[in-house]
Amino acid sequence: MALSRKTKAPLSAEEVALIKATWAVVETLPTETVGVILFTHIFRFAGSQVEAVAKMFMFSREPGFSLGRLNQSAGLRKHGAGVVNTVTTAVGMLTDLPGLVPVLVDLGKRHKNYGVVPLHYDVVGQALLATLEEGLPKGTYTAEVKSAFAKMWGVVATTMQSECGY
Repeated sequence: MALSRKTKAPLSAEEVALIKATWAVVETLPTETVGVILFTHIFRFAGSQVEAVAKMFMFSREPGFSLGRLNQSAGLRKHGAGVVNTVTTAVGMLTDLPGLVPVLVDLGKRHKNYGVVPLHYDVVGQALLATLEEGLPKGTYTAEVKSAFAKMWGVVATTMQSECGY
């Protein structure tokens, strides 16, 4: 379901509270580290398209860039931290749909211009869940957390694509 400024909240108050509490734990981790973990999973889930996906990013043009040494890429660490900070902003705005919708729509349009296609959203969603599973303390990544974040990502991805003409 794509959000609009008038959409009834697609996530329950309990899901929003769980997402915010879980993301607060993520925020205690170094942002660059979370970003590297996220991109490690993005490239893993990209499968046979990993080289093509990597080429979409400026950091892949850095001298010495290697998919096997992502944490050594200053550009990837910076970009990954930016992505994590964007997720932090989105999580913080889950109770402000009129403010969040235009941010997501604009982000989606920009990503389409970078060559992002609908399949990439599925890859990022899987990578986000894998990052949470890997990065959260033992026992924190529950079925409820997974479900809430999967639902949130579904709404985010659909909203980002809503005005892209895919």
